[in-house]
Amino acid sequence: CLGPSPSLTFLSRPQLTPGSPDTVMSLQSTASGAVVSAAMKIREGFATFGVELPYDEKFVKAHVTDIMLYKAFAVVILVLWATLSEVSLSSLVTLSSGVQCFAFLLLARQANEQGTVRGISRKMLLTYAFALSCRLSSTLLYMGYLPVDKSGQHLYQAFDLATLVVVLGLAFACMQRYPSAAEDSFCVSVPIVVSLVLAWLVHPELNHRQVADGAWMASVWLEAVAFCPQIWMVAKAGRSQALTSHFVAVSFAARCMLAFFWLEAYPQLKIWKHVYGEGVTTHLYPGYVVVGAYSLQVIVMADFVYAYAKALTGSRSNGNIEL
Repeated sequence: CLGPSPSLTFLSRPQLTPGSPDTVMSLQSTASGAVVSAAMKIREGFATFGVELPYDEKFVKAHVTDIMLYKAFAVVILVLWATLSEVSLSSLVTLSSGVQCFAFLLLARQANEQGTVRGISRKMLLTYAFALSCRLSSTLLYMGYLPVDKSGQHLYQAFDLATLVVVLGLAFACMQRYPSAAEDSFCVSVPIVVSLVLAWLVHPELNHRQVADGAWMASVWLEAVAFCPQIWMVAKAGRSQALTSHFVAVSFAARCMLAFFWLEAYPQLKIWKHVYGEGVTTHLYPGYVVVGAYSLQVIVMADFVYAYAKALTGSRSNGNIEL
């Protein structure tokens, strides 16, 4: 005879519904544990060769969200680059644009989590928005300064447009609840005027349109100027929020990529001039100016990145980094 069916104990266990808070928390906990485990294994691997990496398990757990953001960004960039890029030198331009977009997303995350824009320079945001607008006015309408691989068709401009949206959102937040204008005291108006004048006087001619070429060159000089207010604010305060420092460090990496690219590609910016009695002559000075502008960006940010890296290996007890 048939007795009562045995109870199926697994049916009584709580089920995790996709999208429920418990499911999300479980996935986050699993991902965080994997990140901590991987970081510690990497540290142990380096230790076998006598190299001590400057972090411990406590530090990794405190910054696990930041680490996951960097890993997610790296995966997205690698997938897009492998899909749309032909792995040419010009793809560095698209990659640097993506890295810069990620840097501003870090700033947006800081403002959203902390509920304040304190420590973020309003002048830096407005100047960089102006620089992006100048560059997009050239790259959306003309092809002279686009990467020659597939990423130059849409992805490069998409990164710049996304960055512009994030920057304008942050700038709007700064204007609504800006902590203290005295903290952001760097005089940026004069460098902006000088940048526009220099761009109009000396610029490449890849678009064969004076306004479009001048706008692109203006974006190069404005980018060199844009980061100065942020660095000035941090230098005056003597410390920076961790993600603000990450923003400057990631931006520094983007500037280095562009400086390296134009150091190799500046001969392409040569211009032809017809001189009566001598025929057509070529001049490389626009290329020299572009290399100089990107070198200026690298130099301006290098001092801060050095101080940030030095502080990172020292005191990390809170979210602020002493400079």
